[in-house]
Amino acid sequence: MARQPIIDQNHVAGVIARHADFWKHTDSTGILRYTGIYSQSTPIALPQMNGSTITDERNIEPRMVNPDLLIDAIERLDVSELDASLALRGEYNVTAGQGDFLPLGWVLMKMPWIEAMLGCRIEITSGQIWDKEYPGDPEEVASATTSFENNPWLELYVEFIKKMQERLGERFFVSSTGNQRGVSDLAAAVMGVSEAAMGWLDDPACMRRLLRRCTDAVLTLVERTNSVIKPTENGYPTKWGLWCPNKVTCTQADHSSFVSPEVYREQILPFDREVFQSSPMSIMHIHNNGLHHAPALVEVPELDAIQCWLDPYPLGERKSYEVKMLRMIAEHKPLIVDVYQNDTAENEWLLDQLPRRSLFFKTWVDGDVFASLPEDYPGTQLWLRG
Repeated sequence: MARQPIIDQNHVAGVIARHADFWKHTDSTGILRYTGIYSQSTPIALPQMNGSTITDERNIEPRMVNPDLLIDAIERLDVSELDASLALRGEYNVTAGQGDFLPLGWVLMKMPWIEAMLGCRIEITSGQIWDKEYPGDPEEVASATTSFENNPWLELYVEFIKKMQERLGERFFVSSTGNQRGVSDLAAAVMGVSEAAMGWLDDPACMRRLLRRCTDAVLTLVERTNSVIKPTENGYPTKWGLWCPNKVTCTQADHSSFVSPEVYREQILPFDREVFQSSPMSIMHIHNNGLHHAPALVEVPELDAIQCWLDPYPLGERKSYEVKMLRMIAEHKPLIVDVYQNDTAENEWLLDQLPRRSLFFKTWVDGDVFASLPEDYPGTQLWLRG
């Protein structure tokens, strides 16, 4: 039997109203806060119908991933077991609501779903899931013409979303945006990171064909998930803990940090724009080593918000540059900032450098630091009943 809902309906309205204001991007919108415990990736086990589990396997196939068995474990959770960490039960991808971060559930994020759709080999080693390069010639992927419809990995992803909504919808805001990788990241997964980094310079025609195929995979996944995802509080949650007033695509550009702004604008951004356009709203995830692409991104009207992970936290002259770039983004788009920094005074300093409008400021600290924070520290309050 499912546990009692963790969502306090008396608390929801105020949080959703602040999230709705976030999207207005006006001087009166204020900021959203979250402060949580940083945790490394948690090993997982894939439960099987025969009662066994899989923690090490060189080739993971769709039949080995059972949504019902994974959701069973979530349903057995007690409210009292939910702590302050977003990585809580990270193998099952649920988190308690905390601060302005929604009580969220999403499809098994550790699984490289789109890489698997493209034909990359998927492995699990000591409870960690990895995508491996395409086992054949990457040109086979680039030149493929078959539809992604009925792809077993896509069908499993859609089934997972449906069952999470059916079984967990009263406890968590279920999101469809848990694993929407960027097209350049997918190209690097197929080819290998080094090979892709060189490919932008040595063979842009081949990279263009590969990006076309990767983009088609993403667009197919977005179309299918948008057809089944149900609204929560008249909107749609994202993996960043943010409520959106319309269906939303979350994508990323991690691999593109290796290329120049010119290469990104000419070769990658046209495909990213197709992804932005695939839903009424869109969010782009970058890391601070990719901030050199921010000037191009803020010019894209189809992109609604940018999320930036400061990883690692910048020092010296680099810090000045990154603060300047974050300010620039905030002037043009709603901004989500994630920072892992145990010095809370430094976190507050960084917050003071940023415009206080349409900003979701999320800080991550180690468990001992979190335990020492005052009870009223911004973003630490849990959405728990009783």
